[in-house]
Amino acid sequence: MPELPEVEFCRRAVLCWTAGRRIAGVQVLDPRVVRDSRTDRPSAGSPAALERLDRIARSAPLGLDRHGKRLLWRFEAGSILLHLGMTGRWTRGPSPFPKVRLLLDDGAAITFHDPRLLGGIVPFSSHAEGQQALSLGLGPDALRDPLPALPGRRPIKVVLMDQSVVAGLGNVQAMEALWRAGLHPLQPAGGLGPVEHRRLADAVQEQLAATFTLLGDGHEVAYVEEPGASNPFPLYQREGEPCPRCSTPIATFRQAGRGTWWCPGCQGTR
Repeated sequence: MPELPEVEFCRRAVLCWTAGRRIAGVQVLDPRVVRDSRTDRPSAGSPAALERLDRIARSAPLGLDRHGKRLLWRFEAGSILLHLGMTGRWTRGPSPFPKVRLLLDDGAAITFHDPRLLGGIVPFSSHAEGQQALSLGLGPDALRDPLPALPGRRPIKVVLMDQSVVAGLGNVQAMEALWRAGLHPLQPAGGLGPVEHRRLADAVQEQLAATFTLLGDGHEVAYVEEPGASNPFPLYQREGEPCPRCSTPIATFRQAGRGTWWCPGCQGTR
C-alpha cells in the first residue's frame, strides 16, 4: 500500500518523465477509474469526467503537488487529482492492470496501474475545486508540516494513521516511527508529554527520510506489501527476529485490523 514516501516518489517520477513534454493523447482502458469525486468505489466512473480528463490533460502542465497520500496535477485548463488507493501506481513499464495511459508528445507513455480499482483519477475544470480536493478532510502533511498535538485516548498508532489528524502516515510508517521514538503502539495518544511529542515528531521525520533513502532515486517503485517484494524495514513482518537496536525478539499483535510489530525491549510491554 502506498504511503507518503511512495506517493512522493510517484510525484517526482511523473515530473521527471514528463519534464518539457505535453500530453498528446489519453487512452482510457478502464473508464471506472475516471470519476467525478475521490472515492474508493470501483463502479464510480463518469462519462463527463472522461471528457474533462481528455481536455485538461492536453493543455499545458503547470505543476504536480502532494498533500498526504494525494496528488494534484495542475494544467492550464484545470487540475487532475491522482489518488493511488491501496494498489495504484504510475509506471513507464509494462503493466498487467493498466487503467489509463497518457501518450506524451515525444512518443513515450505513462500508465496508471491499479489491480484493485481502489485508486482513481478525478479531473476538475476549476483550479479552486482541485486545490480543495487535494486536502479536503486531511490534517497537516506529515513531511512538510509540524506534527500536531495528538488527541484523546485512542492508541497512538491508530491516531497517527488517522488522515484527518496527520496526513500521509500508514501502517508501516507509523509503526516504524513509534519504534524510533521508543513509544508503545497502544499508548494513549493524548498522554504524550512535550518531550515525548518532540521525540515522536523527530522520529516521524527520520522514518520518512529513511524510507526515501530505501526507495532510491529510480523511476519505478515496488510496494513492500506486494508478493515477492523485498522488506527493508527493521520491524515490519519480522516477528521473532532480534530488534536491530536492543536484540529483543520483535513481537506482533492485531490493531485496528492491521498487523502491528513492536519491540518489547525498546517500546515497553503495555
